[in-house]
Amino acid sequence: MLKYKIASMLAALAVIDTAHAAGLCSANETIVFNCELKENHKIVSMCSSKDLTDKKGFLQYRYGLPNKVELTFPKSRENSQAQFGYDEYSRPDLSTFVVGFNNANYRYEISETTEGGEDVGVTTRSLLVSSEANKRGLKLTCLDNKNTVSNISTLDHVLNCDKKRAIVEGACD
Repeated sequence: MLKYKIASMLAALAVIDTAHAAGLCSANETIVFNCELKENHKIVSMCSSKDLTDKKGFLQYRYGLPNKVELTFPKSRENSQAQFGYDEYSRPDLSTFVVGFNNANYRYEISETTEGGEDVGVTTRSLLVSSEANKRGLKLTCLDNKNTVSNISTLDHVLNCDKKRAIVEGACD
């Protein structure tokens, strides 16, 4: 009986380690967003402290591979949620939620769009990176697989509405 309990605990720990290994968040962080990009198979993750609110905790964007994170934003975890903004838009059969930030001369936006309603709709997630020189930018699409996690819409209580980059004027008021 004791061997069975130990084997069950080890199996559960392996599942937890695998889930975190597939993303860029550590085991003691909350995965707010995680996806593998179709175009280059790199990973986009948004990781937070378990106690994240608008006044405490931290939020970070990470990009790369589990053994080589290429970008962490912001570097400092102190008051990091103030570095991000969100926007949202919805109408019947369409909803979009975007979390964005500026880093150097680049704009990064993670979005989740559901078309056709939540029950029968199709959800797409993507990363848009644009520079001041090229406003159009590069859009990378998330694969929809077992490692995909998206809870970015929960950040509407943590982040400020980004009125400068509103999808539709007054959308996140």
